[in-house]
Amino acid sequence: MKTCLVVALFILGSVPARGQKLYPVQGPLASQTPSPVFSGHIRHPMFSAGGLPKLLKSFTLANGEVVLGKCTQIKVTSINTKTAGTPESYPPQPNLSFAWDAIYGQGYFSAHILGGKIWQGIFKGKSGTVLQVEMLDSQHGAAGDNKGNIYKFVW
Repeated sequence: MKTCLVVALFILGSVPARGQKLYPVQGPLASQTPSPVFSGHIRHPMFSAGGLPKLLKSFTLANGEVVLGKCTQIKVTSINTKTAGTPESYPPQPNLSFAWDAIYGQGYFSAHILGGKIWQGIFKGKSGTVLQVEMLDSQHGAAGDNKGNIYKFVW
C-alpha cells in the first residue's frame, strides 16, 4: 500500500499542471464571440521551494502556438504610461501598469502594485508571438502580447 502511494505521488508530482488561464479583455481576441481562453502550463515537481509563479513555463495560444518562458520576481518602481494595446505598449515592457488598470480599474496598479514585488515573465513563440505576464500573487495578474491583446491572468 505504501509503495502504491509513493508511486502515485511521484506520477502526480511529475505531470504538468494546467490551472492557469488567460482571458482576453481588450484587443482583437476580446472582440471574438465567444472570447478564447488560453491555458498556462507549469513544471510541477514533487517538491519545490520559492513559489509557484516561477515554475510557469508556457502558454498555448491561438492556433496551438506555444509560447515558452519563465518568471522572475521584480520590484516595481515606476508606472508605465503607455496606452494598452498600441504598438508602443507591446512587450517587453518594464511593467504592464496600463494592463492592470485596464483589467482591475483605474488606479489599481498605483494602489496595489507600485513599490511592491511581482512575478514577471516574457514568453516567446515560434510564430513570433511575444507575451508578457505579470502576477501579484499566485491568484491573479495581467498580461499583454505583441498583437494588441490585454489578458486577465487567473491561476
